[in-house]
Amino acid sequence: MKNESWLKAAILSVSLFIMSHLAIAPAIPKLHALYQAQNANVSLASVETLVTIPAMMIMLSVILSNVIVTKLGKKKTVEVGLGLIFISGIISFLASNFMLAMIGRLILGIGIGLYNPLSISMISDYFEGAKRAGMIGLRTATMNVGKTLTTLIVGYALLVGPRYIFLVYVLVVPVLYLFHRFVKEIPVEEKRLSKVVIFDQGVFLWMLIIFFIGIAYIGATVKIPTLLVTHYGYDELAAGHLLTLLAFSGIIIGLCFGYLSKKMAELDTCCHAGYDGGGDLLFVFGNQVIFFYLGAVLIGASFVGGMSAIFDAIAKQYPNGQLTFVTSMAITAGNIGVILTPLILTKLVGALSLEPYVTPFYITTGLILTSLMLYAFLKKK
Repeated sequence: MKNESWLKAAILSVSLFIMSHLAIAPAIPKLHALYQAQNANVSLASVETLVTIPAMMIMLSVILSNVIVTKLGKKKTVEVGLGLIFISGIISFLASNFMLAMIGRLILGIGIGLYNPLSISMISDYFEGAKRAGMIGLRTATMNVGKTLTTLIVGYALLVGPRYIFLVYVLVVPVLYLFHRFVKEIPVEEKRLSKVVIFDQGVFLWMLIIFFIGIAYIGATVKIPTLLVTHYGYDELAAGHLLTLLAFSGIIIGLCFGYLSKKMAELDTCCHAGYDGGGDLLFVFGNQVIFFYLGAVLIGASFVGGMSAIFDAIAKQYPNGQLTFVTSMAITAGNIGVILTPLILTKLVGALSLEPYVTPFYITTGLILTSLMLYAFLKKK
C-alpha cells in the first residue's frame, strides 16, 4: 500500500507542470513593458504569445512522443521532458531580449509535450476501473495544483522583477527525483502502425470539442489579466489572485471526480455543467468584482470537470494499445486551439475593429456552447 501511494504520487507529480506555461499570464503587462523598452516593435500580442507559444511545441512533441517512447521507453521519455522544463526556465531567466525568452518557452513546450500523453496512458498501465477514473480526476486536479502554485509564485516573483518569474521551473527538480525513484520502466510492446492508429468519427469529434475548449479556457486565462489591469486599473497581484482562484476551483472538482464518476453514468451531467458553466459570460457585465470571482470559479470548475470526463470516456472507449495515440490527438487539437488563441482573440478582434477587452469573452462563451452541442451530438451517436 505504501509503495502504491508513492507510485501514485510520482505519476501525478509530473502533471504539476503540464499547464505551467500559463503561469506567466499575470506578468504579461510587465513583460510587455520590459521587452518593449528593449525593442519598441515588441507588441502586446507578441508578449501574449510567450504564454501560448509553448503549445506549438507541445503539439509537435506530443505527436512525436509515440515514436520517441519506442526508442527511450516511457520512463526515460518523461525524465527527458522534465529535464527540458528545467533548462527552459534557466534560459528564459537569463535571456537578455525577447527572442531568447521565446526560445526558452519553445524548449518548455517540447519538454511538456514529450510526456503529456504519457501522464494519462501510464495511469491506464497501472490502474483500471474506478481507480483509473479517480486517478484521471486527480491528474487534472494536480495540473491545476501546479498551475495554482506556479501562478502564485509568479505573482510574488513579479515584486522582485519580471525576469525572475521564470525561476519557477526550478521546482521541477524534486519532481524529477520522485518520478525516477518510484516509477519503474514499463516495457513498450512494438505494434504495427495499423494496430495503434485509429481515426474514426469519435476521435475527430473529441478533437474538435477539445479544440474549442482550448481556445475558450486559454483565452480566458490570457485575457483576464489584460481586462483587469489595462481596462479596469487593478494591479497585477489582483489578476494573479483571480487566476489562482480559477485554478483552485478546478482542483476541488478534480478531487471529487472519482466520486462523481461512480454516481453519474458516463458523467453526462458533469460534462453538461462543465461546458454550460458560462463563467466567461460573467466578465462582460462591466467592472463587477463579484462577477469576476464567480466567473473564475465556474471557468476553472468547468474546464477540469469537462476534461476529466473526456479523458475518462476516451479511456473507456479505446483499448490501451490505441489510447496513447487517441490521447495524443486530443491533446494536439487542444494545443492547436491554444496556438490560435492570440490570433482569434487579439489579432482578429483588432482587425475587425471590435472592442478589445470584453469582446474576447463573448467569443469564448460561444465556443463553450459550441462544444456543448458537439458533445451532445457525440453522445447521441
